[in-house]
Amino acid sequence: MTPSQFTAESLLRTYLSGRSMPKILRDAIVWSIEVRLARGDTPTLDETLRTDIDNHAVEPPGQPTVCALLRRFGEAEDTTHASSRPSHRAFGTSVY
Repeated sequence: MTPSQFTAESLLRTYLSGRSMPKILRDAIVWSIEVRLARGDTPTLDETLRTDIDNHAVEPPGQPTVCALLRRFGEAEDTTHASSRPSHRAFGTSVY
């Protein structure tokens, strides 16, 4: 695995936050992220790519993630450390 593939895989795993997706789609998205990293595109995970990921990602059974809990109870009611982190909508906007 090249450093750019590792970085792309890491970005995807972080964005998925415990969710999963079929391997063929995961590989295609990793490739797409890797291309964007090589070109220096910002944000790396733009709205279109995040929407595609969200449409195919599956929550693990019986273990709701922080994002699912925030959607259920509303972000304003959550005062834990998770609410101090940037929203996943802003993910990938930094230049590394």
